[in-house]
Amino acid sequence: MLGPSIIDRYVFREIATSFLFCFAVFLLTGLIAGFLPLVQKGMETGLELTLILLQLLIFTLPTTLVTVLPPSVLIGILLGLGRMAADNEIAAIKSCGISVLYLFPPVFLLGLVGLGLSLACTLYLVPKGVSEAKDLSQQALTTRPDAGIEQRTFFDRFANLIVYVEEIDSSTGTMSRVFIRESSDPDDVRTIVAKTGKAHPDPDGKAFILHLRDGTIVRSNRRGDATGTISFPSFVFRYPVQRQESVSFEELSISEIRKRVKEVTSPRPDDTPEKLAYYGRVRSIADILITQRFTHPLACLALAIMAFPLGVISMGRSRLNNVTMGFLVIFAYYTLTLATERVVRSALAAPELVLPLPFVLFALISAHLSWCARMERVPAIIGMVRSLLFRMKRPG
Repeated sequence: MLGPSIIDRYVFREIATSFLFCFAVFLLTGLIAGFLPLVQKGMETGLELTLILLQLLIFTLPTTLVTVLPPSVLIGILLGLGRMAADNEIAAIKSCGISVLYLFPPVFLLGLVGLGLSLACTLYLVPKGVSEAKDLSQQALTTRPDAGIEQRTFFDRFANLIVYVEEIDSSTGTMSRVFIRESSDPDDVRTIVAKTGKAHPDPDGKAFILHLRDGTIVRSNRRGDATGTISFPSFVFRYPVQRQESVSFEELSISEIRKRVKEVTSPRPDDTPEKLAYYGRVRSIADILITQRFTHPLACLALAIMAFPLGVISMGRSRLNNVTMGFLVIFAYYTLTLATERVVRSALAAPELVLPLPFVLFALISAHLSWCARMERVPAIIGMVRSLLFRMKRPG
């Protein structure tokens, strides 16, 4: 009867447990990094905005998953196999005449699980999350347009508008020493300086409103010449908020991207060379994005098969050695990934040919290292790293 053996189940349970621990740590770290600033900003501006920002965090979760899954798979496998190697369990398996390659199927299965989860995110969840997050951001913007204003920081979220505030009273929301420059009309640029100000929500959600006190309005033309000055004890500054209706490629499925590209780049008789060049850039961006939706998940499988020989070859009894090796491998993989992305964005090669290269290269290297592990040979590079780790721990 075919099926997983006792060793398969044992190895998979060992590496899966380590994977879940690493995944929880990496995911929690990523969520906290994005969660705390959102909660702080939301609590400062009201419960309604807090709920919107929490929903925004949920919709950005698939993007975080794509980021944390590959390192979680790699470190989890290294910790699981490293523990078995350090406790001489792998040596016991080999002493029974069982090849170390017999341990590879559970590792490959965990890599496939990571690959499947990442593909589900990049192909379906991430585009939907980007679209929903965009709608929520617009909702937050219309609910409390002033939510992004911070003291001593230029606020330029809206086109043709810059707001600078020296101090903000967190308890009352009162702003001190307010500077505003509004340039919607190049021939009538308004510069407003006020002693105090306070934001007020627009019931219709269509405007950014500031109630200003004790200030001056200076009007100027496109040459910068002043055309008028008005002092005021009280002034209501109202700036219309326009909803963004455009849809980016990141919000679309692969079929929708191809359809959009076909609509946008359809040749016309009156197309200029500049227009044709623009069509080429659109096609290139679409091809890169589509290819990345498959190559980014491949990182899970590439790092999993690389972790197998590194975990089988004992790096010492300290689990820190395996973690250190894991981070070095992650750094090398993503450095190579960034290099290939730079090549395709420079239009030096087709993305379908270049972007999968990190996976192919790591697969070849892992095959060589697995052969070395089977033949009980320590590759020179592994020996150098292991010696370096031992020296770093040696006292004196």
